Amino acid sequence: MPDLHDQIPTREKVLIIGAGPAGLASAAALKALEVPFDLVDRAKHVGGIWDPEREDSPVWPTMEMISSREHTQFEDLLQPVSYPDFLSPTQMAKYLRAYAARHDLTEHFRPHTAVRSARPFEEGVWQVELSTGEIGIYRAVISAHGISERPHRPDWAQTVPATVRVIHSKDWNGADGLEGQRVLVVGSGQSAADIAVDAARRALEVRWSMRTGHWVVPRRIAGTPGDVAASREPAALGGLNAKIAETLIRRTVGDPASMGLPAPVAPLLEDAVIVSDDVLDRVREGRITPAGEVTGIDAEGIVTHLGTGSHAGHQSFAPDLIVLATGYESGADHLPQDVVPRTADGDLDLFLGAFARGRDDLVILGQQRVAGGVLPILVEQADIAAYMMAATRDGSSSSAVEQFRRLRAGAESAVPVTHPRAGSGLLGRLGSVVGANRVTIRSAASTHETGEKLVPAADRDTLLARLRSVRGLFA
Repeated sequence: MPDLHDQIPTREKVLIIGAGPAGLASAAALKALEVPFDLVDRAKHVGGIWDPEREDSPVWPTMEMISSREHTQFEDLLQPVSYPDFLSPTQMAKYLRAYAARHDLTEHFRPHTAVRSARPFEEGVWQVELSTGEIGIYRAVISAHGISERPHRPDWAQTVPATVRVIHSKDWNGADGLEGQRVLVVGSGQSAADIAVDAARRALEVRWSMRTGHWVVPRRIAGTPGDVAASREPAALGGLNAKIAETLIRRTVGDPASMGLPAPVAPLLEDAVIVSDDVLDRVREGRITPAGEVTGIDAEGIVTHLGTGSHAGHQSFAPDLIVLATGYESGADHLPQDVVPRTADGDLDLFLGAFARGRDDLVILGQQRVAGGVLPILVEQADIAAYMMAATRDGSSSSAVEQFRRLRAGAESAVPVTHPRAGSGLLGRLGSVVGANRVTIRSAASTHETGEKLVPAADRDTLLARLRSVRGLFA
């Protein structure tokens, strides 16, 4: 680090934990407002889970991104035109390193440095212990550690005999070596679908155990990336729009229930959809066999699961490998349990998914699951955090800070939404005339009924609109 940076005591700095997309967005925002900070990560390079050299990443080399280039880039650094619509993990890693270089963030970056603990003494005073053994005092903490720190494992997985290999999806590294093996993939979401497809390339047999049904949509619709098409599609038809969308998806990729998968529990436009061009084809071909919820496993490693579709009742399967794509639990190992209160449902009580209620010196980014590209949400959260850190740097306040505090203390539903600007194309112009670009409040998938304290789901469009509204207080 440069001498000037070293001369700034940590007491005057913000500590950013994690150098993935959220951490880089925070660092760039703080630097733009001339707020001193340190950026630490246990890995060798910036990039977070997109660092191909990182062994603890849930990303594997052949993984295909489900969010298109338009929704995985920063506004101040567009991705190269030579990149495809959907980047590979290696391409995303190169892009994030380029972003760090563009903003000179690497001069603030400390690699191979994890945070063992971060404890507040009072507002604006944090004692931080690093893996290097150093102990420092920081004025604020932005925890951008992501959601893959605490893999969730169902109770029955604790009784699997040693004869059966069990891994979490976080540890999946591809299908090589699975020739002749039987694989059980457990989970209802995107990771489970992607791993089932990947495993089917090599494994003798793949069963996909789902507890909840979801719609499956293609990466592209009429040649356009699906997330781009969705962001441009007018909602002027109201409820009819949902019916048209479901009809289109059924005709394009098929109805999951007709292939033996559990029927979707929510309408298409309210569902946490699975984005895949391949999973239903693999089911049709018999390379992936749908299965219901796992109900038990015996001492011989025989799994019992519910059937699906016309195959009602309990069925048995003897896997060589079980992959638990069962999500992640909320929280951070480096933060004390009582620093962030939880709601009655057990979720972290974070305003707009990031801001600890009652504290100006703690932000936890990326603690909500959304369907679609999450980067725009992380950028908005990071910008708001930077404005707050700048405004409260000397202990003073402002009208914007006071308004933010009032909103943070109340219900998120009270936050006014900022409507997206109409696009320049035909659909955008149509939206500006007939109200197509309104924010649609959708229900988000929940795990409360299961008692599992998983990272909660949120509706992406609604969360993004509220974040933009709050950011407008400062900008």
